[in-house]
Amino acid sequence: MPLNDIKRYLKTGLFPRVPALALAAAMAMIATTAHALPDDREQDFQLQADKQLFDQKNGLVTYTGSARLQQGSLIIDAERIVVHFKSDNSVAKIEASGSPAHFEQQPQADKGKVFAEAHEISYDHDKRTVTLSNSAKIEQDGAIMQGHSIHYDLARELINAQSDDNSNERIKMVIPAGATEK
Repeated sequence: MPLNDIKRYLKTGLFPRVPALALAAAMAMIATTAHALPDDREQDFQLQADKQLFDQKNGLVTYTGSARLQQGSLIIDAERIVVHFKSDNSVAKIEASGSPAHFEQQPQADKGKVFAEAHEISYDHDKRTVTLSNSAKIEQDGAIMQGHSIHYDLARELINAQSDDNSNERIKMVIPAGATEK
């Protein structure tokens, strides 16, 4: 559904369809930015949760209780998913939280699935960043990165992992033996 149709639904107050459609538009941006499988961008979004709250005044849509978003190979499972809108009804940020929240996606047909988890996952549309906070972990093709937080700048293709200042836990990286021989 085109973004203009989503904005029209927001203005008319058709609450049941707006949250799923707005979230679909937001996640389509993520899938495009992350270079997902071409088929992912063509798939319908499916969203399930036990509860939904649409706070039109503050531009928030909150899904709680075993929230799941799926579009093609993209799957986000969390206890809570929140979509933040700007005053022009475009998506500003998407947040997922859980104990932990999970993300998975097949980025390319010839690559293994990316699995990520953290207690908080945040995607900032304007800055084009994804931040995994509080027990963050990313895994693909046997390679694993763990730390208190992992910040990925999609535009600059930079990954910044941090340890927790309040503990002795350090950043951990596992690179499969076969990967070093290629």
